[in-house]
Amino acid sequence: MLSSDLRRLVAAVLVLSTVFVTMPVSAADFSTSKSVVGSVSAVGPVQLRGVGISQEGTLFAGDSVRAGQKGYAKILLGTGSKLELSEKTDVNVNRDAQGVKIAMNTGTIGFTASAPLRIDVLPFEVSATDNASGNVAIMSATTAGVRAINGKVTVRNLKTSESFVVLKGQERLLGLQTGVNAPALAQVASNVPGPVPAPKPQTPAGKTGGGLAMDTGAWLAVAGAAALTGLAVWALVEAKNNNDNIDDLKASQTAQLKAISNASALANTAAQLQAQQAAVASLAAQASAALRVAGNTTASNAANSIASQSASVQSQLASLQGQISAAQATIANGGTANLSALLSQEQALLTQANSLAQQLNTLLAQNANTPGVPQTTVSTVQPPAQSSASIPA
Repeated sequence: MLSSDLRRLVAAVLVLSTVFVTMPVSAADFSTSKSVVGSVSAVGPVQLRGVGISQEGTLFAGDSVRAGQKGYAKILLGTGSKLELSEKTDVNVNRDAQGVKIAMNTGTIGFTASAPLRIDVLPFEVSATDNASGNVAIMSATTAGVRAINGKVTVRNLKTSESFVVLKGQERLLGLQTGVNAPALAQVASNVPGPVPAPKPQTPAGKTGGGLAMDTGAWLAVAGAAALTGLAVWALVEAKNNNDNIDDLKASQTAQLKAISNASALANTAAQLQAQQAAVASLAAQASAALRVAGNTTASNAANSIASQSASVQSQLASLQGQISAAQATIANGGTANLSALLSQEQALLTQANSLAQQLNTLLAQNANTPGVPQTTVSTVQPPAQSSASIPA
């Protein structure tokens, strides 16, 4: 009898030891009774529940994930869906009767939905399924953008219940304060990278009851998923580099993530410039008409010239965005892209665009007393912040 009890005790100790040794969770993970919804892997500064993680962590319902400056996080949900957080992105992950819901606070995320997935950018809800993929970006306090890369994405206004579908290759701008949506001007919403193909780690144990209330089998399933994730990383080394040196893999991944971040920065800046120049062209056209009516032909012609130059810059920016999107797709597929050349193009256009904005601001200020001349200014755009000292070729 005692021998049987002793064997059971030893078995229990071994099970608990296995769990605590193999699970990629922090101490904070054991302080909650919430259900497991997936896992988080991090590169650079990433916080899970407000605590920094160096590599991986278990994701519970209600958790927050934040990628800091030069940080990047990949979320693998128990449903098989994937999310990627660019730097300066903050989200909350939850689950209800309809499935997993992501609440965006800041930043940019890419997604691939193998099961119903909802992303809240209040007052809008972006939903996807059937392996649809795309991007959602909060570009300012008043504007967000959604882009469908594959499949279709449904966007619903939670206040009005109005909904619409964004098809493959389409983009929409969302007014976060007005609730208005509109097609992106000259692809202005294409300011985010496509989802990066990832290794296929074992699906985390996200369908169990959750927390310490889970039985031993469930805990072992989570532990097994964690161990198999490590094996999947090892397999990726063999497939890509034919090399068993894990340090080489980390270096390769870090370089690719920097390229992804840099391409995203280029796209974000180009999108800001497109929005800026759309405002410049519109305000300049209004000013030109008002000044013509007022008999100020010289100022009217100057405003018209600014509008014309702005239209030319917008055309060049649209072309640049196409090149950036192609570069993002190349990087996402494991290739390399000449981002240095794209950066040079963008810097030249940024200088020209900011100059036009400043010329317009000066003209509007000089003619502020003329009826019909817009009483506003256009902000300049800052150069893209790169995630490394030099942007990779």
